Formats: sequence, structure tokens, C-alpha cells
Amino acid sequence: MRGVAAQAGAVRRAARTALAGLVAGLALLTVAVPAAATTAVPAALVDSTIDEVAAALEQDPVIVEEVMGNGDAAGAHDRLREVIDGSDVPIYVVLGSTPRGLSQSDPANDLAVRLRSRLGDGIFFIALTSGPPRHEAWGVPEATQFSIAVYDAYPRARDLAFPDVDWNNDSSESRPRGLSDVADAQIAATIAAGGAPWGITDDALDEIATAPWAPLPEELPRSYDEATPGGRWVVGTAVGLSVLLVGLRLLLWATASREPRRRVPASASAVLAPTRLDLADLVERANQDATRLARELADAPSSPYADSAVGYRTAAEAVLRDLDDLSSPEDKARYGRQLRDAVGALVLAKAGRHELGRAGKPGTERYVPCFFDPLHGRAFHAVSDPGRRSVDVPACRRCSEALSSGGTPRALIFPPVRRRQLRPYYEENTVWARTGYGALDGQLWATVTAERAGVDR
Repeated sequence: MRGVAAQAGAVRRAARTALAGLVAGLALLTVAVPAAATTAVPAALVDSTIDEVAAALEQDPVIVEEVMGNGDAAGAHDRLREVIDGSDVPIYVVLGSTPRGLSQSDPANDLAVRLRSRLGDGIFFIALTSGPPRHEAWGVPEATQFSIAVYDAYPRARDLAFPDVDWNNDSSESRPRGLSDVADAQIAATIAAGGAPWGITDDALDEIATAPWAPLPEELPRSYDEATPGGRWVVGTAVGLSVLLVGLRLLLWATASREPRRRVPASASAVLAPTRLDLADLVERANQDATRLARELADAPSSPYADSAVGYRTAAEAVLRDLDDLSSPEDKARYGRQLRDAVGALVLAKAGRHELGRAGKPGTERYVPCFFDPLHGRAFHAVSDPGRRSVDVPACRRCSEALSSGGTPRALIFPPVRRRQLRPYYEENTVWARTGYGALDGQLWATVTAERAGVDR
């Protein structure tokens, strides 16, 4: 047994050494790669300041660069102008490369907010070469209904463009890439130009969705790489950082001192019970906080805290979009996934609002939820994880007091599937478990966004 233990110890030491080397190498890679990327000649909007973009929009409310024109930037520009000219409200469209000085997590939203402060109220559609596209409306009647109308039209247009594709079941490898940002902009502009009550006719939507310029090509055009020469380096940097973070996490896990696993007596496991959760209530609360965050961001000045809050908003909204169609408890697997995501969306929205509130308040720490149950609220104490002596986790006052008195914290436990043994959420294999819903990850929004995009962090 001693020989086996010694051999295992040697393996662990070798693994730690290898991981340390991997981390060091990747750290050098992530320093070198951005330096190489900055030597590339940027496209027009990349060279522009926000004031210059605003001045250009005052002359022409539509900007479409070749990089985002889907092969016909001039045609896209003319079609958009034809729709928005004569509208009762100002409509601005920007399709192009990302100007400098914007939030890295959600540059389109950041640009919309800043343009509004310079151009005044109106409807903005922004799609850039980095980050998700955004549409925002200020100073128009029923702005929320406008946003709902746009989000409702997008999947309808996609189904019209690709009637034979099952977007819910077909694998991502076999299905088309979807509609282009040019098509999305045309849909949003058509809805905006029509005024309240917001909407788009089936004929108009069909005309856009079936146009030859609407679908994304299977491969990006050559001009994309020419217009964004640093793009491939940026992707390489992101991948390198992802592997670096995974390596660091594995290294910390390997070096942590653990207590030997013990078989839990049947009497102890019987005490565990699923946490009482209401899926509809969780989603409603998350939506309310996400809406408040969006309103607060619209009036917030640009700052690192606002940039981070935009990231939290983006992640929360992405999770909530998948919770539009709620499952019933009878569908245990799907219902369980939605419960986990609903808790995550609520934490993301709360963390974003807290992050925005940190501006101008030196010393205010980020939002850290209770590790044992994020629904307990913020953590105020660091306690030792009972299973690993050298690892401290954040806990709320109630969980901290339970541990200090020799008790067990009341952990978040989701309903089991197929009568599996009940276990705390943090023993599962999900992004929420790995991050402790943000208790173990200072950039939960980035991890969730990467996870949903299929990129490991």
C-alpha cells in the first residue's frame, strides 16, 4: 500500500509540475498574441471615436460597412434608408466593425447608450464584429412592446427562411447558420418605421426572410478577414485564456488538501430534501431585476463597473430567453434544467445591478452569493468547506452560524431525476456548480456566456 501511495503521490507531483508549465506557457501566449493583433490595420469604424460615429449618423442615419454587409453593403444601406426615411421617430442603424473604447463584453449596447447621449432619443440597431447585436428604443411609446415585437419576429423569419430545419432538435453541425445581421436590421427597422402598435406583417417578414441577401453564408466572406485582420488573433487569445483558466482551476484542485471520502450513512442522506422552488416565480423575479438593470444602464455613465454590468445583463438575458417556454414538473429533466437556469438568471441580474452600484463607492466589493445556496443572498463570511480543509467558500450569516455551531448549512438541492440520490447543487456537473453561481467565479457572466457559446473557460 505504501508503494501505491508513493506512486500516486509522484503522479500528482508530476501533474502539478506539468500544469504549472502549461499555465506559464499560455500566460506568455496571451501576452504575445494581443501585441501581434494590434499591429494590424483596422477597418474604418475601428479608427473612429464615438463622437465621430455620432457625427456621421447625423449626416446619414445608416452606416453599413463591407465587413457586415453580407456581400452587398451598398444594397443593404439603400434598403434600410428606404424603410426608415419618413419615420416619425429617429432611427439609426450601425453595421460594422467595433469602434475603440467600448465595453468588451457588450460593445453594441454600450455604443447604443453612448450614441443616445449624443443624438437624443430614438431607435438604435447596432451590430458589430464583436459581441451580440442590440436594438434599443428611447423616448418612443411602448418601448418594451417594440423590443418584444422584434424578438418575436426573429424566430418567425428564421422559420420562413429555413422551413425544413428543426432548430430545437437538429444538431448545430447540420443546420444553417441562420439569418444575417443585415436581415435582422431590416426586420427591426421595418418594425420601428411602422410605429406603435409595433409589429410587422407576414408578407413583409416573408419578403425579408426569403431574400437572397438574408441568410448567412456557410463560410465568412474573404473580405471579413481582410477587414478584421486581428480577428483570428483575438480568437486565439480567447482560446488560450480559456485553457489557461481551466489549467489554473485544475492546478488549484490538485493541490487542495482533501479529507478522505466517507460513505454517508443512510440515516444522514434521508435528512436531505429538495429545496422548495417555484419556477415561474424565479423567472418573474429574474425578469424584473434584468429589466431594472437595463433601465439603470441606460442612464449610467461609462465606467468599468458599467462595462461589467453590461456583461451581467447580456448573460442574464441570454439565459432568460431560453426560459420563455416553461416546463411542467412532470418533465423532470427539462424542469430541473430550467430551475437551475432560473436561479442563475436571478443571480446574474442581481450581480449586475450591484456591480453598477459600485461606481463611485470605493471599497465596495463585488456581489458574492452564498456558496451553499445563492438564494440566501450575499455572502459575508468565508468558511471552511467541510469536504476540503484548505478551501474556504463564501457563506451567508445563517450558513456560517450553522457551521460554527457544528451543524450543516441548508444547501440548495434541486429535485432529482430518475430517483437519484439527493445531493447539493455544487456536487453536480453544471456551469452553476463549477462556479458556485458566482461564489467561486469573479466573472460569472463571462463564464456563462462562454459556456452557452460552446467555448470552455
